[in-house]
Amino acid sequence: PVTGKYFPPADIDPANPKDPETGEALEVFYEKMSKSKYNGVDPLQVMEKYGVDTARMFILFKAPPEKDLEWDDADVEGQFRFLNRVWRLVTEFASPPPTPPCQGGEKDNFPSATPSQGGEKEVLSKPEQDLRRAIHVAIKEVSEDLEGDYQFNTAVSEMMKLSNALNDAKCKNSPSYAEGINTLILLLAPFSPHIADELWHLIGNSESVHTQTWPIVDPSALITDEITLVIQVMGKTRGTIQVPSAADKVALEQYARESELAKRHLEGKEIKKVIVVPGKLVNFVVA
Repeated sequence: PVTGKYFPPADIDPANPKDPETGEALEVFYEKMSKSKYNGVDPLQVMEKYGVDTARMFILFKAPPEKDLEWDDADVEGQFRFLNRVWRLVTEFASPPPTPPCQGGEKDNFPSATPSQGGEKEVLSKPEQDLRRAIHVAIKEVSEDLEGDYQFNTAVSEMMKLSNALNDAKCKNSPSYAEGINTLILLLAPFSPHIADELWHLIGNSESVHTQTWPIVDPSALITDEITLVIQVMGKTRGTIQVPSAADKVALEQYARESELAKRHLEGKEIKKVIVVPGKLVNFVVA
């Protein structure tokens, strides 16, 4: 029978929730925190285990302001791992091992985070261009999230994307990479103030990160010479290919037809019609 009785989590096996006295199966669900329901979370315990910055990041990431926040220990762990990944990226940057130059004519050691000095435009390699685009997309998106409806959860997601771009970067000895590290710390500062300040000092800055100006988007960095084109067959997405951003409808169809992806999925099929949505997708209608 349904009794409405609540049990302390410490008394229940989460893998097999049963009444410890009767053995009856228990229902597990989210409810508003309450002492009587034994589902409260002690913030001091969370901070002792993960640190105050992890707790802040989880709360800001878990839900937008207009929605209820459902506490989830797995997501707390996720933010803990993210901050540890950022810490590793910055500490490795601060004490880099000898690395070969980037492909495409990269520069020597980087004294600053600015990829162009004295107002002169430097020619960047493809890896640097891609990384700078990721950096300035992050600045743009995080700034808009903070200035608009306070969508902190999507702002944190953008910082995660930037950390992934830095982790995968092929130009770790370039000024663009240094710019990315600096930018990530600056964007992180309002969300994770203690760790961000430590990392800011770690890379050689004497003043606090919280006295710095907010990074500004470079519109030229957002311009891309390639776009991601979705390939569909009968309206079902089969994958994506990279094509020149200036390609017209005829060229897009040609790129799609000649791609290994399309050839693989169209083999033995008769193409009846090709639908091209410029800048987005090519859809093959087959018999």
